[in-house]
Amino acid sequence: MGWFQSLVSGGVDKVVDSVGKAIDELVTSDHERLQMQAELAKIKLEAELNATKMEIDADAKIEEEVSKRWTADMAGDDPFAKRVRPFSLVYLLLVVSALAFLDGNLLAFAVKESYIDLFQTLLMLVFGAYFGGRTLEKIINRKR
Repeated sequence: MGWFQSLVSGGVDKVVDSVGKAIDELVTSDHERLQMQAELAKIKLEAELNATKMEIDADAKIEEEVSKRWTADMAGDDPFAKRVRPFSLVYLLLVVSALAFLDGNLLAFAVKESYIDLFQTLLMLVFGAYFGGRTLEKIINRKR
């Protein structure tokens, strides 16, 4: 569950709980109480679904804006702008790799667990951004 959904559903949970307690005090029939509880559960579920949809829409908008920036970088005439991202990637990969292999490996070679986690995260991010971005660019170019 994302932070936005937690924020929204947490507030909804408090409201539903307080309304539920008030209903329990006011309603005397078990049938009426169950009907009200079912309605409150429905309202809570709808609020959580709306929060999830809002979070998904926000994530999609962020990805769209990143793609626009990358497209603008590649469309410009400035050769430096086109090379900043690949050079940054190569530099960071070399630095992190050198640190991982040299850190504490004077006598016995062993890569620390923290570096393995870092490499996994970086690889997933880089491959996802590069290949996902290239696929998106191809799809956009086909539609034109």
